[in-house]
Amino acid sequence: MTILQVENLSKDFGGLRVLENITFSLAAGSVVGLIGPNGAGKSTLVNLIAGADRPTGGEILFASRRLAGLPAWRVARLGLARTFQITRVFTDLSLGDNIRLAAWTRGLRGKGLEAEVRRLADLTELSDKIAKPSRDLTLADQKRLQLARALALKPKLLLLDEVMAGLNPSELDRAIQLLAKLRNEGITMLVIEHLMRVIMNISDRVLVLHQGSLIADGPPAEVVASSQVQEAYLGRRYVQNR
Repeated sequence: MTILQVENLSKDFGGLRVLENITFSLAAGSVVGLIGPNGAGKSTLVNLIAGADRPTGGEILFASRRLAGLPAWRVARLGLARTFQITRVFTDLSLGDNIRLAAWTRGLRGKGLEAEVRRLADLTELSDKIAKPSRDLTLADQKRLQLARALALKPKLLLLDEVMAGLNPSELDRAIQLLAKLRNEGITMLVIEHLMRVIMNISDRVLVLHQGSLIADGPPAEVVASSQVQEAYLGRRYVQNR
């Protein structure tokens, strides 16, 4: 079943066209990687889907509901959550209160709220830091907190914007394992990532943006073997060294 349909999506900023007629769909339960050079339009695409910005043209359908023009809070209530490339947590609140606030907006109260906070802290391996001020967390822990907070909305679709950026190899392995858990729970994900190791490990399909256009959409192995993708983003050495 298709959960997200993007049709001829375009975005202009003044006289600059950042996205040009982007069309793709996501099947429920799938994990789709989104790659491309810096400035290709990846974060702009996520912002449009999440309601943080409005498209110049085209349609976004989420579970057959039109999203274009809806504010971000209404999009979130429909079951779509996101993380940010630059971590955004409430630094004056504890880790637990960050998760608690997100779950509270979903309508949870009392024992149900506290049980959900504990569940998500356990899932993201943060339970030992639940009372810690968020400002004192490492980058890796703040990224997991962003993910826990997004999951507190009980999303049908997760948009992850470079959730692995800045992690060391050990932290990266843990993050890949966590996304595998979420996949097993049936959560649909669109993942922006520059690390091809991550993309190749978790993705059913890969979308490639270049200069605002979608230049490839297919299985990971097929996409990385494309000469057009190699020239635009990967470089031929990537395929030779795999």
